[in-house]
Amino acid sequence: MVIWMLVFLSAAVFYDWKEFRIPNWLTGIGAVITTGICLWKGVEIADIAAGVLLPFFICIGLFYLGCLGGGDIKLLMVCGIPLGTYVFRFLVVSFLWNGVYAIIFLWRHGSFRLRLSYFIHYISECLESRRLIPYQNRLQKSEEDQIHFSTGVLLAYLTLFVF
Repeated sequence: MVIWMLVFLSAAVFYDWKEFRIPNWLTGIGAVITTGICLWKGVEIADIAAGVLLPFFICIGLFYLGCLGGGDIKLLMVCGIPLGTYVFRFLVVSFLWNGVYAIIFLWRHGSFRLRLSYFIHYISECLESRRLIPYQNRLQKSEEDQIHFSTGVLLAYLTLFVF
């Protein structure tokens, strides 16, 4: 299972960096193969369902706010198939890695202070209006200004595998 997940995640990272999206056919094939391996190994359907549904319900709000892409959520759902309820730990580690990645990325591009200022302004707008406003990154000039969430997901999987 570990080898398969590393191959799958590596392919997702490749496409994310190449095309700035993770193709549906890749996550679909990943879900089918991962589910098949889990069922063959005797993983309970309830554990598989928990591993898929927890990332969906935890991350769907971030999708509607514009902070996370649909391909990223589907990638997390596929990763959750073999993890079951342990997917929560995986999500925490994934978001931590992506936070580190984002800080390094923004620092290297010289936009850390500007983006932090924009984010603080966004939070204050939400608090003043007492509702969640979609997060629109007005500072993003091109696709190269985006971080690739799949990279943090791969790093999280490697971290959990090593530890």
